[in-house]
Amino acid sequence: MAEMDTRGLRNVLGCFATGVAIIAARTALREHVGVTINSFSSVSLDPPLVLFSLLKTAGVLPHFQQAENFSVNILSHRQEALSNMFARPSTAWLRSVDFADGEDGCALLAGCLAQIECRRHDEVDGGDHRIFIGRVVRFHLHAQAEPLLFYRGKYGTYVRDPWSSQAAQGENAEYVAADPMVPGWG
Repeated sequence: MAEMDTRGLRNVLGCFATGVAIIAARTALREHVGVTINSFSSVSLDPPLVLFSLLKTAGVLPHFQQAENFSVNILSHRQEALSNMFARPSTAWLRSVDFADGEDGCALLAGCLAQIECRRHDEVDGGDHRIFIGRVVRFHLHAQAEPLLFYRGKYGTYVRDPWSSQAAQGENAEYVAADPMVPGWG
């Protein structure tokens, strides 16, 4: 088998635009720690499960492996600097950031689009990453704002298609494309 072109594969995978989130947990010493990720995904509505992955060499990995709970803070387009801060290993500690403690003690960062509080459900091997699956126990939806997106190695935001109102008038107009109840989606 030919050797995989990892740079080429990374470029191809970068064509899939993703949201950006900061995952937060408490360490064994009860300190808050966070990391920027774009590997977040919903898994199931029944039971309510989500996942994210961390590189096996990430300095924060042991903190997430011992944590019973974690929070997902979905960033708005105004939080690019915050995303950059927690993308660096030296700034994993939530010491100079505005947040509130969730019910299970994980940080809920100010100014986010939404937050999800999770109880650890499972951790599995994922090649050079560890995949963390959490059971959603609470969620918070905040004021409308544009999301922070990541595409081809750069930040961006969402712009609505000018034809989207026309597309919604066809068959199944009562459904939104992201509606998980639409047959064929996820």
